[in-house]
Amino acid sequence: MQFTLKYLLKSYKVMVPQIQRDYAQGRESESELRKGFVTKIKQTIQENEPKLNLDFIYGYTEKAGKDEEVFIPLDGQQRLTTIWLAHWFLAPRIEDKISEEAKAYLSKFTFETRVSSKRFCHNLIQQPLSIADDITLSQQITDAPWFMASWSNDPTVLAMLNMLDTIQEEITEKDKAWQNITEKEKITFDFIDIKSDEFKLTDELYIKMNSRGKPLTPFENFKAQFSGLLASKKTDYVKSVRTYVNTTVSYQQYFAFKIDSVWMDLFWSYRTKTANEIDSSIYRFINFIAEFLFFKGNPNATSADAKNDFDFLNAVFSKKENIDFLFDSLDFLSSLKDVDQFFESIFNEVATFDQYPKDYFLRAITDTGFDVKDKTLLYAILSFCSKENIQTADSELKDFVRVVRNLLLTVRQPNQSKRIEYTTNLRLPNVSEYCKFIDAFVKEIKGQKKKSVYQLLSEKEFSGFTKENIANEKSKASLIVNQPKLKVSIQKLEEHPQLQGNVSNFKLNTNKIADKIDAFLEIWDNEIEDSLIKRAMLTIDDYSVMTHSYSSLDEIWFFGCKDNWNRILTTSDKNERIKVSDTLDKFLIEFNTAKGATTNEKLQNLIDNYKPVEKDWRYYFVKYKAITKNPYRNLNVYTWQDNQGFDINHLGNSGNQPLHSYHLNPYLIVLQQMFSSNEKVKLYWGRFTDLSLLRVEDKINIRCKSNGWQITPIENYVVDKKIIAKYNLNQQGNEFWLTDTANKDRIEIAVDLINDILK
Repeated sequence: MQFTLKYLLKSYKVMVPQIQRDYAQGRESESELRKGFVTKIKQTIQENEPKLNLDFIYGYTEKAGKDEEVFIPLDGQQRLTTIWLAHWFLAPRIEDKISEEAKAYLSKFTFETRVSSKRFCHNLIQQPLSIADDITLSQQITDAPWFMASWSNDPTVLAMLNMLDTIQEEITEKDKAWQNITEKEKITFDFIDIKSDEFKLTDELYIKMNSRGKPLTPFENFKAQFSGLLASKKTDYVKSVRTYVNTTVSYQQYFAFKIDSVWMDLFWSYRTKTANEIDSSIYRFINFIAEFLFFKGNPNATSADAKNDFDFLNAVFSKKENIDFLFDSLDFLSSLKDVDQFFESIFNEVATFDQYPKDYFLRAITDTGFDVKDKTLLYAILSFCSKENIQTADSELKDFVRVVRNLLLTVRQPNQSKRIEYTTNLRLPNVSEYCKFIDAFVKEIKGQKKKSVYQLLSEKEFSGFTKENIANEKSKASLIVNQPKLKVSIQKLEEHPQLQGNVSNFKLNTNKIADKIDAFLEIWDNEIEDSLIKRAMLTIDDYSVMTHSYSSLDEIWFFGCKDNWNRILTTSDKNERIKVSDTLDKFLIEFNTAKGATTNEKLQNLIDNYKPVEKDWRYYFVKYKAITKNPYRNLNVYTWQDNQGFDINHLGNSGNQPLHSYHLNPYLIVLQQMFSSNEKVKLYWGRFTDLSLLRVEDKINIRCKSNGWQITPIENYVVDKKIIAKYNLNQQGNEFWLTDTANKDRIEIAVDLINDILK
């Protein structure tokens, strides 16, 4: 029902309760908001503008004596106070007192927030005041003999004085404005008594936020605008209703009731967990939903199309499916007994693989650790739960979240600044694709409740992610459906931080897969020495992956290092996958049959029993630990300039410009480590295309090349003929070449030579 202030005050005494905050629209900090509101009022009552409706003013009524009813506003006291001050300013005056007719109803507005506010309002109505146009109202009032000095400490009184100054400045045609605001009823609002027979609601709708004395925020302004949107004829739900308690209400009413009750309770419960104002948390959550749904519904949009303003929200939430999702999401979250625990129970089992809180609602309202992956995961959870009346995270929900998480993590690309790892390639403008899978999957789950998540995934066809990645998830699902005992093992494998849900390079549908999974989890453990894993795996085959197809020192290959095995174990390159998958499977089989009481002993057993056909680079990588574990380089990224794998360089950088870092030939590292206590044997780094070398007692420089050791005498040093003959050195110009023999490998023969040079 639409009311004017005059009609409201003739019907009820209006008493702003103690629960409400101070009058905030008049605060100094809200000058722009204040002026904007008064300007809108001025245009309506002073110019030929249409009527202005101030949206909902709602609260409850109660009896006060035999004949008087009191209206207690729960929402709208700020607007009511401003309109009341405008009436006081415009009211006709006789001998500096407002007319008896105006006084009769204006005196029925009072504050219970503070006694001083109540007395100020009473005196403003009852006491005379000569209003001069050239002196601010605040000065005239504070100079009046009836104004008490103590009122200057009341924030509501001070705010009223500020508002009166703005009204005085803006509204000049007082007679016309008075007629329009009273007789022509050009300022109205929708009045709702929540205890009326129409609604039959309770006092639980009290607004906690209004008792906290917080200043007005952009959200409060937004709330009024949003309420107007929900009643706008521009929406496609203007005639639709939602069920609320014992009745049906409009979308505008639903929002008004919920935002100031159970939804507010939800955000209020998080007040100590964030550094945000509560309004800010609400605003962030609504903006998250708006942004996500915008991109979901606009697959051709770009990031620049998303705006953080009301016009953007207006466009998104004018659609029924979007406003329903927002309302349903807030209803679901509000219904949970413990939101934090709900998300904890999901993500204690389904890892997020980051350091941020598991509580995704907290992430949303703080915008912390809340990237596209996380936004999409939260959307998926809300979609799954909002209409199912779910109160606890059951196994089906966790399985659903796991599948979505796995697929989201497959949308990636090699990190260009660190090519030994993957980085997400998820983009907000692409969420329409991800939602194709999520929405279709949720629809199937809700439509066929007798079938498990994995049954439906294995049977139905879906889109939204690449066919290959969906197929990987479907094959896992089929295996779990057919062999339920494998579910625990497979899910445990997915949770490994170096796999992050991607087990596509595991031969899951093979014999003893549970044993292989156990072996993997045993090997790729933080307690296991990384070098042992690399060397043991190389006894099976070359599993390395290429990170750069070109550099000034040729291709660059990666062999894995602590915390960066994901680039190898989950590679998506077709050729790399075949190589890694075959090698990994054989490695796990061999490990399970290796002798040893511990993981380290089993890995060492594989290394010790390695019998290579030839002494190629794998022979040296396996035999000499210093290649894969040394104090100089730990990335295990190598330039690879020859097929034999000798003219190679261990890099300290895996990014776009890897040769900008200093590099070392790994075979020289082995030699240097063998003479680490001898200061006469020094290792010199290479950089760019300059190669590293080993200097022996300022007599010779040694470099490693594909066809052997390159020995270069320094200055006038002459290599002894006996040494030349002993090692069968091949002289070419000023250089000598040393090669391995049938009895001595490349490292062993070089060690002997260095010892002879040092004698």
